[in-house]
Amino acid sequence: MEQACLCQCAICGAKLIITGAMEGPQDAPRIDESFMLLDRRQGAGGPQHNRLGGGLEESFVVLGPASSVRSHGSQQHLLAQSGLQGGLQGGAAAGVHPHSTTSGPGSGHQQASVNDSTTPGLDAKLQALAHLFELASTTTQADQPLCLDCAAQLKDEIEAQVAETEHEISCYAAAVARLEAEQSEPLPEAAFAQEMEVLRAAQQEQQAAAAATEAELVQVNNQLAALRATEAEIDALEHKYWHDFNEYSMLLKQHLDDRDSMLTKINHAGQRKQLLQSTNVYNDAFKIWHDGPFGTISGFRLGRTPEAPVEWDEINAAWGQAVLLLHTMAQACGLNLTSARLLPMGSHPRVADKRSTYDLFGPVSKLWSANYDRAMICFLACLKEFGEHAARQDVLHSRHPPFAFPFPLEGDKVNSHTIKLTLNKDARWTKALKFMLADLKVALQWMVKHEALSKEVDPNLRLPALRPEHM
Repeated sequence: MEQACLCQCAICGAKLIITGAMEGPQDAPRIDESFMLLDRRQGAGGPQHNRLGGGLEESFVVLGPASSVRSHGSQQHLLAQSGLQGGLQGGAAAGVHPHSTTSGPGSGHQQASVNDSTTPGLDAKLQALAHLFELASTTTQADQPLCLDCAAQLKDEIEAQVAETEHEISCYAAAVARLEAEQSEPLPEAAFAQEMEVLRAAQQEQQAAAAATEAELVQVNNQLAALRATEAEIDALEHKYWHDFNEYSMLLKQHLDDRDSMLTKINHAGQRKQLLQSTNVYNDAFKIWHDGPFGTISGFRLGRTPEAPVEWDEINAAWGQAVLLLHTMAQACGLNLTSARLLPMGSHPRVADKRSTYDLFGPVSKLWSANYDRAMICFLACLKEFGEHAARQDVLHSRHPPFAFPFPLEGDKVNSHTIKLTLNKDARWTKALKFMLADLKVALQWMVKHEALSKEVDPNLRLPALRPEHM
């Protein structure tokens, strides 16, 4: 009959099935080798993987002929299942009914499965196997039985401990050998007495040196006491010095703050004065710009085109602003115009020369507008005279380059465009007026930059500068 024993690894909890020889006729061949099978699956409540991280699919422990269970049977069967359920099913197919006794890992008890027709000697064999496992656990100090993976791991740990122990033994042996080599025979009595005399003489010398050192120490302590008294006096003087210094520093800081405050006020007042002196109202009162083909002054268009027939009231207002601006600029610069005399009279400005006075306002006819043309030519002459005055001032004050109009003025032409209205096209006349306003704007900028700014700051005024640390 077939006999099987189901055990559990004491470390990882894997199932171990021990199969042996079957009972049978006496002439049946003897089973020389048996196997211990490590189940592929874990037992109930056990870990899903062993400590070695997923070992072999199936593991076998081979028992030698001397330790194998001898029995007779008609046939030998080896149980090599990969799970507990498979093993039980295989036993049932052979007529085996399990009877098990289970305990935790390392307890020394095994789980056994036999058939109902088990012989009385099987219990004794199981008890002997359990006793063997207990003896092995006591001897090796490791719970039995073990699977192949756990046994290999335990073997590696034991070998590591053995190697460490052997290393310690070699270290102890080397230390003992070194101590034995250092041992020497004791000195003779005469040599020992002579050496003692030398040591006593050296001791007396050291005692004398220690006495001298103690005397020096007393002297040094007296000097130290005198130095400490001097140090106390110096500390008192230093304390008084820093007290006086701090008081002086506070007075000095207050004085500097008062001085810096006064300088700040003076500087702020000077900046306000400079700002007020540099304020220019001409650019705001007489804003010269452009609007398409037209030049504009104070928002009034000067000129007319067939596409934009500007009313004469707007043209007259623009001429009035231009005459007023040039007249004001000449007075601001102290220039007495000799070419003509400008008469700003709102929207009805006039220009007078040595012969007559001419109206610079319309409406006028393009077929005959000699007086209107003469007034515009006189205005151009006054503007040219102002430009010559600006150039002389630049040369006088060594300013480079000297003043010059962007669009040159020659008689009745501005940049080769005649300013006359008689028998002239509106577009050409409007372009000439636009060039004229551009020259007037450049002259205004020169006056603001070189004449008005020269009166801003008194050259005798010198403002004290603030120190960087008190800014």
